[in-house]
Amino acid sequence: MDGIDYQIIELLVDDGRLAYAQIANQIGVSTGTVHQRVKRLRERGYINSFSVDLNWGALGYPVDAFISIRDNGSHGLAELSERLEAIPYVRSAAAVTGEFDLLLHIKARSSNHLGEILDEIRRIAPGPSRTVVTLSTYIEGQIPPLPAEEQ
Repeated sequence: MDGIDYQIIELLVDDGRLAYAQIANQIGVSTGTVHQRVKRLRERGYINSFSVDLNWGALGYPVDAFISIRDNGSHGLAELSERLEAIPYVRSAAAVTGEFDLLLHIKARSSNHLGEILDEIRRIAPGPSRTVVTLSTYIEGQIPPLPAEEQ
């Protein structure tokens, strides 16, 4: 990767729908160059996908919670995560260090709905858990400096 690749990535992070021609104009290369570089960045795994940043509250999911759970050695984290994936309100499950094994990110319609989701999680993972509900989000989606910027 070089400086042009990093510039392309920065522009796509800001707006994943930017046309290759717009990117080319902003960084001073041809549209074909941008197309080939984006293709190569995807093939090499630097860009996984292009996505939409949803307004979860407007879509009816204003409750945002993080649930830490312990596996207790009963399933193994991969199998436990597969079972939890069946709950459509689990946005992610990450293996973590410390007192708990998995950190789940949940979206819910209400506090009552969150309680129902927690009941489902407890049926799948009956061990100890801890729930934290987000009150306000002040920073979200911030991208750390790319290596070419750090100097």
